[in-house]
Amino acid sequence: MADFKTPNLCGANETLNDALSKIKNLKDEILAQSTALPSVKKAAFESKLTELKSSLDGLAPDLPESKPVNLQSELTSLINDVDRKTAQGIATFNAKVAELKKDFGGALSDKGLDLDKLIDEGTTKLGKDISAATDFLTGTGEGSLTGELTQALGLSGESVNLSSGGGIAGVPGNISEYVAPTATVTGGNLCDLIPNLEIPADVAGTGVTTKEIEDRVSNASTLTLSETPKEILSVQGKKTTQSFFTNIQYKQNGKIIVPSATGTYATIKVTYTVDLIKEKPIAAKQADVPPEKEEVSIITTNTAAKDTSFEGLIAKFKKDIESAPSSKDVSKDIANIQSAFASIGSPEFKAKQEADFATWQTEYKKLKADPLNYKPVVSPKGQTIKATTPQTTITKEVKTDSSGSTYTETKRVTSSDAGFASRQKEKFTEIVRLDKAKEVLSTIDISKYPEEYDFVEETIEFYQAQSSASSIALTDTPWTIQYVSIASNIFYNRKTKVVDPSGVQQYDIPEFDGDDIVQRGAAEGTTGNLFYKLDGQTITFRDAIGRPIDPFTDENIFAVNIGYLTLDKIDPNYKG
Repeated sequence: MADFKTPNLCGANETLNDALSKIKNLKDEILAQSTALPSVKKAAFESKLTELKSSLDGLAPDLPESKPVNLQSELTSLINDVDRKTAQGIATFNAKVAELKKDFGGALSDKGLDLDKLIDEGTTKLGKDISAATDFLTGTGEGSLTGELTQALGLSGESVNLSSGGGIAGVPGNISEYVAPTATVTGGNLCDLIPNLEIPADVAGTGVTTKEIEDRVSNASTLTLSETPKEILSVQGKKTTQSFFTNIQYKQNGKIIVPSATGTYATIKVTYTVDLIKEKPIAAKQADVPPEKEEVSIITTNTAAKDTSFEGLIAKFKKDIESAPSSKDVSKDIANIQSAFASIGSPEFKAKQEADFATWQTEYKKLKADPLNYKPVVSPKGQTIKATTPQTTITKEVKTDSSGSTYTETKRVTSSDAGFASRQKEKFTEIVRLDKAKEVLSTIDISKYPEEYDFVEETIEFYQAQSSASSIALTDTPWTIQYVSIASNIFYNRKTKVVDPSGVQQYDIPEFDGDDIVQRGAAEGTTGNLFYKLDGQTITFRDAIGRPIDPFTDENIFAVNIGYLTLDKIDPNYKG
């Protein structure tokens, strides 16, 4: 073992000696605690082990981080360091240009720039002698391209004609058409000419300029992406009643994704790409992010903050009046509204508020006069729901007892005057084509796609088996349909352009609109023309022009899932 006790020995390593000392201390501690209680041994051992780990970590130097490839730096080196007066130099130059086009060509094109033109301008800017390269290409003596070809081919100078392809049959010439560039040397650097773009070193030269990221969130109405997206590939949601993600409609505001059906999904998942090419500021006056990539602010400037604050105050007074019992004097609230009108600065805004208030007063009087029948409640299917008032009545009946005496029997009856009050309840109808579902299950690799495997397995185990889905009878009368979705054995959804390598996708289909001759917005998964139609308690399916269709006749569809709400009849006033 090394001598780590004697200081300042030649060739000694302080970090290594410290680690060796910690190992010895750990051994000594184990021996010293051999007769101690197990809990004491454990605590002493862990303490020394922590010290040893810290020392050993010091022996492992951090690996140097690869610096990103910078366009300004690469072009400066290319122009300054590559000799374009030799055949080898031209080959090196062209290879490097091709590599830079792979990495930065797209980003430069987005800015309206061309790499070849930037190189020409950069050559002039750096004061390089372009005429030397021109002489090499157009000259005929030693040190020119003609001279090198003559020597390489073993021909005389007169037999090599570059304008005809070097005297080689079938090879067209182009040097005779070469026009020497006119260059005016200005000197300087490329910082104000070429964008300061960088790409990570590990992907440089590969042509890969984006990476794919997946973000997800649970129990939230929106999802904020971890990075600024270049392109959204897919947005999917999973309901509490499902074990499988489906493609959903959404709106995007910068890095914020908002599902169109808010509050419906327990988990939201977004797959998107981000740009690996970053632009660094070349001066203090340049922004870190180009203007076209700045996020859209979700905050808008309130140009009439004072007036709109009064609008909110007026709305509060109206709400206080509407919620007040009929016995309350609301004249003070009315006076407060009139006072708020007087403080509004804009004449147009004031006139609008006063007109709205006059309309509100008219409606308020109707509401107070007949609150139950003020406005009918209409269901999503157009049914008018009648509001009822629970009636608590006392009934009296004159009866005669066994002795012939009469008496009055009093009864209290609690009921609703026009039926029972109702509450909403979720219902589900789920059917499966067993033979197809089992076939799909057998093709899924559970080690790679456990969620999809579990979903298909659930359809086999819990869904109702049916050979046809042309007509599906619901167990209860629906108040509203929440969704009708199909499960299909496809890899690519033509509408959402989502590729699922598991080969299983589930997506909602729209309702058939009888007012349209040709339907729009069908889910283009397999059939491309699939809509549902509700008649009473029966769900049927239609194509784009209204013809009946059975989803299970499609070779890829293996399950149908329907979620809907019903109104349960209850009497909230019944006691006993």
